[in-house]
Amino acid sequence: MDHIFDSSIGYWLDGKKPTGVLRLCSDTRSLCPGDCYVALITSARDGHIFLKDARDNGAPCAIVSRPVPGIDLPQFVCTDTNVAIVEMAKLARSMFRGTTIAITGSFGKTTTKDILKLLLGIERNVTFGNRNGQLGVPMTLASITNDEAFAVIEVGIDTIGAIDRLVKLIMPNISILTGIGKIHMLGLGSESVIAHEKSKLLLEAIRNNGHGIFPEECLKFDNYQKIQEYCRVAKEDGEDVGYHIDIEKDQYHVTVRFKGRVLRFIAPHLMSLGIVKDFVLACICALECGIGSANIQSRISLWQPSKWRGEIIKTSTKTYFADCYNANVVAFIDSLFQFDRLFPHGDRLFVIGALRYDEVGSDVTEDNARIFKNLPLRKNDRVIIIGEAMDFSTANMDRQWNTFSLTLEAREEVANFHGVVYLKGHRHYRLENLMC
Repeated sequence: MDHIFDSSIGYWLDGKKPTGVLRLCSDTRSLCPGDCYVALITSARDGHIFLKDARDNGAPCAIVSRPVPGIDLPQFVCTDTNVAIVEMAKLARSMFRGTTIAITGSFGKTTTKDILKLLLGIERNVTFGNRNGQLGVPMTLASITNDEAFAVIEVGIDTIGAIDRLVKLIMPNISILTGIGKIHMLGLGSESVIAHEKSKLLLEAIRNNGHGIFPEECLKFDNYQKIQEYCRVAKEDGEDVGYHIDIEKDQYHVTVRFKGRVLRFIAPHLMSLGIVKDFVLACICALECGIGSANIQSRISLWQPSKWRGEIIKTSTKTYFADCYNANVVAFIDSLFQFDRLFPHGDRLFVIGALRYDEVGSDVTEDNARIFKNLPLRKNDRVIIIGEAMDFSTANMDRQWNTFSLTLEAREEVANFHGVVYLKGHRHYRLENLMC
């Protein structure tokens, strides 16, 4: 990563330079050895006070907007760290000679990114976690190198126009859209607006003589119909680019049609149907990038759910199905079906973080009702709802459901339960705090 520490951006304090820089990180709590610490100044805190923590956690250097004395850590001094990160991103992207792939969508972005990382066989040139916003994208771009032939960048937005700057930074050769759904409605307003904003990433790939990849259901939006001839549209049973999914012996089998080839894959047992569809999009991208079918099968066999995204955690008295990183109606229904498939028997407790108005907008009551209707309840199942009181009248309820306003209010009931616990809700609920 030495190439991004350019003299036009800043200078090394006292001429001291680091070795072994892997990527950029602005949070010492998640910093890994080899990460360059970026001292950001925000309305909440001044990152310069954490330089000692960064050094103790293994940072080989730091990017600062003012020198910090008394810290045995090489410091790259610039005028403004926020501006410097963007300039570093532009420089690294201009020097990258491989294929840059951008991923966006209302759901499944991180899962698709993790799958594609596996299929392409890369380790470093990829968004870390889900750092996919106005800071995370340039920090990822600044960290890419020509040591790997591909770079995979995840892109998330929550307001109109937020994607514009990111599109020009990434300059994707291929863009993947996982799907359109109601999320961040307070900032985006409607599904049609979301579809318009996210299509900008596909259009940029087309302008760069590349193409987009998206599922057939996005064709309900007019702007996707207009660009479909320049894209790989994943259609169920499609002839040119298509797929078919069967389930055999409780495992999904996937047939992918791509440019006259018919390829067959077996998905890992812990993949839900929705994640299998994410795999289809990643598979089409990998095939486009020249990855062979044998490599795709061997690599996808290594897939495991990432933290709190359908992760299974066992204790002495309970098994947790922890899918509590994010939530919308589509993800909820897919997750519920997967839970019922994996745990059809025994004592089960459903803990549901109800959707909120700021997430899904004015349809919040209807969307929560859809979730409740899709609960695969059996005779002895129990249900806990966390969030504002909801109207259960349309949920076909024939038992008592316990409701709590706050997550920790449900802790005692969960602690006293022995069996399998389903945890699903948005990050703000912090449902992982119920695991004990």
